[in-house]
Amino acid sequence: MWPWNRLKDETFYEDLCYKYYERIYLYCLRRVKGQEELLDLVEECTQNTFLEARKQLAKLVNHPNVEGWLYTTARNLVNNSFRSMYTKNKYEISMDNDHILEAWARMDNELEELFNGTADLDKLCEEILEGLQADEYELYRDYFKNNMSVSELAGKHEISATAMTTRIYRLKKKIKKSVRIHFEK
Repeated sequence: MWPWNRLKDETFYEDLCYKYYERIYLYCLRRVKGQEELLDLVEECTQNTFLEARKQLAKLVNHPNVEGWLYTTARNLVNNSFRSMYTKNKYEISMDNDHILEAWARMDNELEELFNGTADLDKLCEEILEGLQADEYELYRDYFKNNMSVSELAGKHEISATAMTTRIYRLKKKIKKSVRIHFEK
């Protein structure tokens, strides 16, 4: 790229950021319906919108509707973030005592007293995790403890994301069955 073109593109990009950054941020905020716990997601999607604009700068210089392109890109990034959050939460199981205790706080006192009298949480977690095969335990650890994404796990195991999602679903089902069997005893 010629030096004078680079300077022209840099100026265009700076003007783009100056003019639209706040608008795109507010648009992303509206897309998440102002949920405060998603402010990091809003910031990330806004920044990624402008990073993508930087990558596509040569196209955007002559684009007939730059503002529309920014809004469309921001919308797609927010939607993709929601999809990945939904997918992860759909298959997530936590065997941490903190999460179990948090769930108990929401239960009736009678049920809580009955359950507390019959369950040793540490022993339950250990028993269930010992029932997993080595590859299942590795998947449990990577996905639920180390928070690896489905795509990262698929790459690690050299399988498709769909196949990895199926493995996670089956693991979740096996863990639920083990918990149910434990309490039926």
